Amino acid sequence: MAISFRSTLLSFVSAGLLAGCAGTPYTPAPFTPASVDTRTYTTKVDAFVVVVDASSSMNSDYNGRRNFYTAKDVISHMNQTIPELGYKAALVGFGSGSCVNREDARVVYGPATYQRADFSKGLSMLECAGGVTPMSRGIDVGGETLKTASGKVALILVSDFWEINTADVSAVADKLKADYGDRLCIHTIKVGDAQQSDDLIAALAGVNSCGSTVSAESLASPTAMTAYVTDVLLKPAPAAPVVRHEKNTLSASALFDLNKAILKESGKAALKDLGETIKARGAKVVDINIVGHTDSTGTTEYNMALSLRRAEAVKDYLVSEGINPSIIRVSGEGESDPVASNATPEGRAQNRRVDITVGIQEPAN
Repeated sequence: MAISFRSTLLSFVSAGLLAGCAGTPYTPAPFTPASVDTRTYTTKVDAFVVVVDASSSMNSDYNGRRNFYTAKDVISHMNQTIPELGYKAALVGFGSGSCVNREDARVVYGPATYQRADFSKGLSMLECAGGVTPMSRGIDVGGETLKTASGKVALILVSDFWEINTADVSAVADKLKADYGDRLCIHTIKVGDAQQSDDLIAALAGVNSCGSTVSAESLASPTAMTAYVTDVLLKPAPAAPVVRHEKNTLSASALFDLNKAILKESGKAALKDLGETIKARGAKVVDINIVGHTDSTGTTEYNMALSLRRAEAVKDYLVSEGINPSIIRVSGEGESDPVASNATPEGRAQNRRVDITVGIQEPAN
């Protein structure tokens, strides 16, 4: 009878640990992610790890859906929203029994450069929830996965926070804080409506005063998930510097003899003065655009070629004066862009010119 009772007891315990593997297979909740405009954001952290509860309490239902499935929904939606910006990332599940390969805490993705498709494959490896709740071990392993990461680190903890050993979890959080210093931020996502661990949730999110705590319900919409990802992993990108352009127009008659593209001494003197002004601004000058123009005398083809040769002569002289050639562009417009009438000598003289536009970079407001 003793042997029979022992066998019955072991069978009962095993059935309890594996209960999470039974039931309706996981089907992801429908979700259409909202895009993150990466032109206006940059990375706030260099690495992140998602630690998800795969213990038996996650098999409880809340609002008609198993908590474990809701947790996978949240992580899947997050994964679909996070932009691939070179983060180092990992995904860890914690529980006991076969659901986590009998490891208490199982790394199913990473640490690796974040790739959405690979992260999704890792999430699919967490197929069930069962056993006790070794949250402290999950947090510890999650922290260890990113031990070699540099810069800021986000640990995102997804759980129902039911029957947690608060002392053990607090001790591990203190250890991570000692290991990472102020580089670590812990963010909690609560699944379900358990109330007994709210103080622990607040304490975890309060590590270094940079964490957060939200409910899974609050992240259901694409807009809310985008706002969450933006808040946890991103920050506004610095405003792009402003480039102000100054246009300098030099008379071709002052620079060249008639129908020539060889600089006169007076032309060299004018360009030398301009070159000194450009050099005085140093690295603030980011581009120089030189455009040659002619009047309508002569053929269109001849005028186009002459205007280009004159623009190139101006560039060559500025380069000889120490201007960086890589920021200079030249072109010839010929007679196509007059600023006055070609019907008079005065108008034609105005049209024979070289425009030199200097781009000067200034700090954004």
